[in-house]
Amino acid sequence: MPCEDCLSRREFLTRSTVAVAGAAALAAGCGDGQFGPTGLRQTNTGVSLKVASLPELATVGQLVKIPVQTGLIAVKRTGPASFAAISTVCTHQGCEVNINSGAFICPCHDARYDNNGRVTAQPVRTTGSATDLPTYTTRYDASTDILTIS
Repeated sequence: MPCEDCLSRREFLTRSTVAVAGAAALAAGCGDGQFGPTGLRQTNTGVSLKVASLPELATVGQLVKIPVQTGLIAVKRTGPASFAAISTVCTHQGCEVNINSGAFICPCHDARYDNNGRVTAQPVRTTGSATDLPTYTTRYDASTDILTIS
């Protein structure tokens, strides 16, 4: 005998999916109200981030890619309270470079850059040349642990 108050399997799965999607949407908005769940805050002039939100930056010399409005940039801790920010777009033909052992390598034509973004090897199997990767201005406030990149 069918139960009038019981949900069908299809209705149960539909309602469960909607509930999980709603919970995920709410959780995505969690954060400290200023920097969001990723620790990043985009502005018209750049990006600000909580350094503690990127454990890779706890060690001097480490590089990590972070998303910005124009794509990705690499951020490197250069000292206890100093950082560098480097474009991850190859200047030869605009491919996204990979970070390998602290250096940048373009997967398109093998242009190579040191960990400061300076060209160490020109592209191969192609015409044209690469120039140093663009860098960005960084400002770190140790009292708030906020790094601003512009």
